[in-house]
Amino acid sequence: MGQENDKTHVNLEHARQDHQRAVMEQIVKDDKCPFCRENFETYHTEEIVLETDHWILTWNFSPYEGTAQHFLLVAKQHCMLPEELSVEAWADLQRVLAFVRKEYDIPGSTFLMRSGNTDYTGATVTHLHGQLIVGGEKTKDSEPILTLIGYKVRD
Repeated sequence: MGQENDKTHVNLEHARQDHQRAVMEQIVKDDKCPFCRENFETYHTEEIVLETDHWILTWNFSPYEGTAQHFLLVAKQHCMLPEELSVEAWADLQRVLAFVRKEYDIPGSTFLMRSGNTDYTGATVTHLHGQLIVGGEKTKDSEPILTLIGYKVRD
């Protein structure tokens, strides 16, 4: 398969920034899952904020434009679907979310988790992960933060 079509670990078609694409091209060459713990710090250069038995909490190295804060929550278990996670992993996710909201005094946020086939979701990495996105407070001059969450069904 060509790099553009190789979606084993990443989907290059969804890269938003040049540095993100460069890292993803290396991931394709290396044929490694970038979010598996043994590979994580090779490809993800942002600080790990918190690591638990089930999750890695870090800053997103390709934050969405206009975010005040953009965190990445990566499942330590290699999986693509939320239903593959244990009850303990879900409970741990709640603790991680509570920690980050308190630690960074977050008044409101969006938690986004894509799963499955990236051609349907717009995700860049197939390994299950979530994003905690914090924007600014709405004012009369505010613009929305936009991101790809999937593709419209054609009539």
